[in-house]
Amino acid sequence: MSINPLTSQSVYESLFKHSQSIMLIIDPETGDILDANLAALKFYQYSENEILALKTSEINTLSEKELIKEMKETRLNKSNYYNFQHRLKTGEIRDVEVYSGPIEFGDKKVLYSIVHDISEKKLAQETLKKNESTIRAMINATKSMVYLFDINGVIINLNTPGALLFDKSPNEMIGKNFKIFFKKKEFSRLGVLIKDVVENQEPVSYQKESRGRHYDVQLYPVFNEYDQVDRICVFANDITDLKQTEKAFAAIETAGGICHEMNQPLQVILGNLEIIKMNMKKTDPNLALVNTILSQTEKLGQITKKLAHITRYETKGYIKGTIFDIDKSSRAQ
Repeated sequence: MSINPLTSQSVYESLFKHSQSIMLIIDPETGDILDANLAALKFYQYSENEILALKTSEINTLSEKELIKEMKETRLNKSNYYNFQHRLKTGEIRDVEVYSGPIEFGDKKVLYSIVHDISEKKLAQETLKKNESTIRAMINATKSMVYLFDINGVIINLNTPGALLFDKSPNEMIGKNFKIFFKKKEFSRLGVLIKDVVENQEPVSYQKESRGRHYDVQLYPVFNEYDQVDRICVFANDITDLKQTEKAFAAIETAGGICHEMNQPLQVILGNLEIIKMNMKKTDPNLALVNTILSQTEKLGQITKKLAHITRYETKGYIKGTIFDIDKSSRAQ
């Protein structure tokens, strides 16, 4: 039976019958469907006579007892929004949002319900959750430090190595702005790089030093459905060992060049000093001086030998800084 809760038939036809929204009028005491508009008939795939012969429990997956409880709360204005699963004539289950409220019909209160099909929205949310799980699994599978944040610096996701750089766990950082984990000067530089990535829509790379470690940092733009950059993905790799290797190779190359250039002149000096010493008398007052020069020249020879056997880069403290430690860096004894 169709009930018109409005006094004007034309208004009723316009606001209810021909509305694009799915609408139902329900008796809260019995659960009977008293009226359904054309959008509802199309959605549930029933004819008007068929749907008006149904109770809400026949389209809702909740039990009749649970539904009567929900309708009672709606009638008493305790609640007016619900997430339900509704069953179509074909048996297909759809996720719906229902906004329901009491309206007066003569001396009777009925429920006026507007139904929104959110099946695709819910599917998209579930897909997003799966994608987020996949993304988290992927970023946790890499040894690189990975960060995903929006263009304002708010962290959306990161992996464990990335969080450990700041002595934090991922949960302690997600949802917070990067600036609280950086010194003001460092975050200012990061802000400039983010702006560069957003404006040019191109990756940016740079290297930084922190706590005695060296990092290679790459910022990549992440585009939304409008081809706009709304997020930044950062990969950071600890390249301290690589830097040490580069320094070692540089030291070896330099030491090899020095050794080559010094070795021949030293041999000439040593040879001539030996000849001079052989031609000197034991009572010669300059003999002690020649012996000192010979001794120091031999030490230079030992240094060139060590330089020829440099295999790594080691330093030692020196006044206000550090210098190359030949003894520790060479395998020559």
